[in-house]
Amino acid sequence: MIDKSSKQFKEMYEQWQQHCRYIQETTSGIFGTEEDKKKRIKRSKKDYAFFVNEYFPHYVFDAKRNANIPCADFHIDWANDVKKDDNFYGIAEWPREHAKSTHNTIFLPLWLKIDNKLDGMMLGGKSSDDACRLLGDVQAELCYNQRFINDFGEQYNEGHWEDGDFMCKDGTFFVALGRGQSPRGMRKGAKRPNYGVLDDIDDDEIVNNQDRVSKVIEWILGGFIGALNIKSSRFVMCGNRIHPKSILAHMVGDVEEEDPKREGYNHSKIFATTNGELDGEPTWYQNFKKEDLQRRFKRVGSFMALREYFHKYILKGKRFKQEWFHWDKVPALDKMDALVCYFDPSYKPKTTSDYKAIVFWGKLKNKFYRIDCFVKQTSITQAVKWMYDLYSSLPAGVIVDFYMEDVFLQDQFFEDFEIEGIDRGYILPIRGDKRDKPDKFARIESMTAFYERGNMIWNEEKRKLPDMQTSYLQYMGFEKGSSIHDDAPDADEGAIYILNRKVNKNADGWELGERENGYVW
Repeated sequence: MIDKSSKQFKEMYEQWQQHCRYIQETTSGIFGTEEDKKKRIKRSKKDYAFFVNEYFPHYVFDAKRNANIPCADFHIDWANDVKKDDNFYGIAEWPREHAKSTHNTIFLPLWLKIDNKLDGMMLGGKSSDDACRLLGDVQAELCYNQRFINDFGEQYNEGHWEDGDFMCKDGTFFVALGRGQSPRGMRKGAKRPNYGVLDDIDDDEIVNNQDRVSKVIEWILGGFIGALNIKSSRFVMCGNRIHPKSILAHMVGDVEEEDPKREGYNHSKIFATTNGELDGEPTWYQNFKKEDLQRRFKRVGSFMALREYFHKYILKGKRFKQEWFHWDKVPALDKMDALVCYFDPSYKPKTTSDYKAIVFWGKLKNKFYRIDCFVKQTSITQAVKWMYDLYSSLPAGVIVDFYMEDVFLQDQFFEDFEIEGIDRGYILPIRGDKRDKPDKFARIESMTAFYERGNMIWNEEKRKLPDMQTSYLQYMGFEKGSSIHDDAPDADEGAIYILNRKVNKNADGWELGERENGYVW
């Protein structure tokens, strides 16, 4: 609990008072007639976006734009889902700076309150002090928000946020709890809390100790949720997935990729961009421009951007070490012993599913050269066009063997090549890789020997291209149970396997092996 005699508390209390004065100033003004007030109240109870915009200008006003920032579509959808279900249990997995705390610990509970759907609110944080600070923001609104008080009456009655406990005049109470703190017997008179919210209870230390994580999960499912009204209560947890085995991940349930989600819980998983990739359009387009996100991603780096804004925690170089990746100039194509372009089309046609991965490799003596690649969540058509463009760009006399992974939709994919070939006036000579492939994880991991020995060279000229960087990130995140895609390493393994078969070493040095005859159509 906060030591009220400490310098830290005095500074924190002064900041809170400044915040309160700011709320009072920005929400003061002329509120119109009694009829205007009735209309505002009626609309506010039905329209969450209006409620936020009308009563919280100090949060939504953007001075640079001289305009209010509208709620994101996912804010509104989430709020409506929470309100319409008296027994809503859900997890808001939203990116940083996407207002998950503000909506779930301030706006949403007060929206429930004005519709008489809030008896008591229990707010949990990483520590008791963190929870109290969050609760202080709620109390500041109830005490000093003039718009809210004008329309819904005087609110505050007794108690203090720094003690983690206060009550409104209508009996609605608010309590703060630190992670693991016992909430047993939590009630005021006959009322039990019917809204429980956990905000950012993960931290960088606890996620590395799974015993501690397990104890917190027990506390959430037992003590915290157990303190809520059993007949009618709402539970919300908000945060972003800072680790594949975080508290939030365990609450959702999908700690490992194949794990089912926890039954009975709604899950809102939002990425900073609509396609879930670094180069996409903003999901909260009402607030951010694409260049805003791109600037932030560049400054924090791809690893941290994926973690904080896309819930993708990359275990940096656990299987493939960063120092194993060598970037250098690629020899002339006509000097290579063999060249292979390998296409892993993925099994799902949607642009939001697996990546379409095409990798162009060459081999010269004992070195493999990753010359170019296409690694995108996109359509088969775009991938096919890229391969045709590559083929058209080859110098005269350079022969490249084109392969595609043998998949159950292969005939359909070949039709895409034929259609593109009709437009171009020639058919790309591509064949199916009919190898009976062993376990994918083992196949990809087998390449570590080549990387560790320095046999794998990536094209320095292509180093900054998004497709190369995406490939690199997939290697860095490659690990059993990781949520990071592995389509690029998978395609690489296919190309390396074929190159090793085509080029054989004998006493005289390196020579081309026999080509397989017969293209697959």
